[in-house]
Amino acid sequence: MGIVNDLKDEWSGLAQSRLPWEKYWRTVARYVLPQTEQFDLMLGAASSAAAINAVVSTPVSAERSAGLYDMTSLWGIERLTAGMISLKTPEAQTWQDLGTSDVFGRESTHDEKVGLERVNDYLFRVKHNPKSGFWPAHRSSMKSLCGFGDGWMFVKEITGQGPAVPWQYEFMPLPELYPAVGNDGMPERMFRVFRMSAVQIIAEFGPDKVGAKVARFASDPKQRHEAFRVMHVVKPRDEAKRGGYGVRSAKFASYYCLPDEDHLIGEGGFYEFPFVRYPWSNTGRRPFSEGPIAYALGEIKSLNEMAKNELLAAQSMLRPAYGLAAKNMMRLNLNPGATNPNLINGDGKPLFAPLNTGVRPDFARAIMEQRRLAARELLYLNLWQIILNDTQDTATAALIKAQEKGELLGPVGISLNEGLSSMTDREIGILGRKGAFDEGSPLELPASMADADVSATFNSPLDRLRRMGELVGMQQLVQFVSMIEEVKPGTAERLDVDEMINIAQDVLGAPARTLRPAEEAKASRDQNNQMAQLMASLETMKQGGEAAAAIGGGGAAMAEGAERATSSPTLRRLLDPATMGAAANVMGAQ
Repeated sequence: MGIVNDLKDEWSGLAQSRLPWEKYWRTVARYVLPQTEQFDLMLGAASSAAAINAVVSTPVSAERSAGLYDMTSLWGIERLTAGMISLKTPEAQTWQDLGTSDVFGRESTHDEKVGLERVNDYLFRVKHNPKSGFWPAHRSSMKSLCGFGDGWMFVKEITGQGPAVPWQYEFMPLPELYPAVGNDGMPERMFRVFRMSAVQIIAEFGPDKVGAKVARFASDPKQRHEAFRVMHVVKPRDEAKRGGYGVRSAKFASYYCLPDEDHLIGEGGFYEFPFVRYPWSNTGRRPFSEGPIAYALGEIKSLNEMAKNELLAAQSMLRPAYGLAAKNMMRLNLNPGATNPNLINGDGKPLFAPLNTGVRPDFARAIMEQRRLAARELLYLNLWQIILNDTQDTATAALIKAQEKGELLGPVGISLNEGLSSMTDREIGILGRKGAFDEGSPLELPASMADADVSATFNSPLDRLRRMGELVGMQQLVQFVSMIEEVKPGTAERLDVDEMINIAQDVLGAPARTLRPAEEAKASRDQNNQMAQLMASLETMKQGGEAAAAIGGGGAAMAEGAERATSSPTLRRLLDPATMGAAANVMGAQ
């Protein structure tokens, strides 16, 4: 079939360009990920089915791990994967928010933020649903990212299972993938070559689409589990061919075929690119990237060889080689209680001696530990330990150190954001086509977002670590303004407290619904200020009334006293001017 031959030719070209990476991947798989399927040239287009089956289906992890003498690389990749997941995509919390990309910088309203937060919570509920398969696929992709430099997932739209599982996530092993990127460096086409049994192919695509040979094998109990090679191709659809209906008019064309049979199973399409790439370092226009193992591989190889020699040295000390007398060809029996005749002379001196070469396993262990430290540094393992141990710093020092740690892992976090963002675009697109944002839906968005471009903004612990400098700056600004306030009162009025709270909420990752709208909070503050002023006025009036009452009471007492004075003969005589004058003359004479 013409289309199948064209697809096979393009696949052959991508397979040829992938060859330089396969040597590197096989080395990584040997020392770091022995459980990974082999990257072998027999996966190419010209290989036979039996050879591929022998390579892919063989459980080789036990054989590969038998040649490893140092386990630093094995537990190191596990620790690095767990650390990346906990910092970038923690299972117990969300790591992204949804926002609108407005070219004029319009701020989202509170209702829009709450609506997007509701959608974001739904996306994470789907991820946490075991039926979606997100966490197994995500952990496998993250491990592939840390080991090989790239991890891939496939987001498959599901119909007929309700809103609980609108899509599913599948991990894509790197040996099966032949990707290509566009001019912007983003993945735009994928050739996935994998194997399925005849009965699986029938169950997936139906008996009328798979060809006579597969149908015949599936109907034979002895052959129904024979594996066939299946190719899935996703590539941009030509503009001239986007005039169909449904997925046939989608941006990306999708083809399933049996390359060994030159049989096209079917054609479909995707509105978004369904393969999600987790790159360690997405630089340039390459479909693959090196991971941290690329820089640590030399140390890992050296450690493995040194561990092998250290084991031999320890065995030489515990079970050394023995030298025998030239004429004595007997083999020593060193078992407890064993008898070795003719191995001593008449004076009782032994005719054999251990050959001590002076090996020092302890010295080898000390050197190996230094090499392990270097490997841990290259795999960022010491960084996790620093993060766990720093608990005695002040608040400002802790914020500064947190920002420094975030910068160390910042580049990989930025690259990973590209894959997570494309995953979100795929999820939002599926929800939109299912009518999840229509009027009356539980995820209905405000009318102002009818044509909004919704995108993800990331607030994982790693992303927040890189923004801790904003909190440090605000904290120091408040301290500085407080000092100026003592010299020049009123300076603190320049602080926009509402904006500082919004920034802190964003950096710290607190839900938007935990804050009241700024307008509502301002109205509440104005009302509180008015009430405070009213209470102050009432208090002033109360105090004035009490003073007036006191003045009134004193005046009444004075009037009453005057009245009594006028009615008392004694007081009238004492207050008489003549009497008061005589009294003054007497006091003056004295």
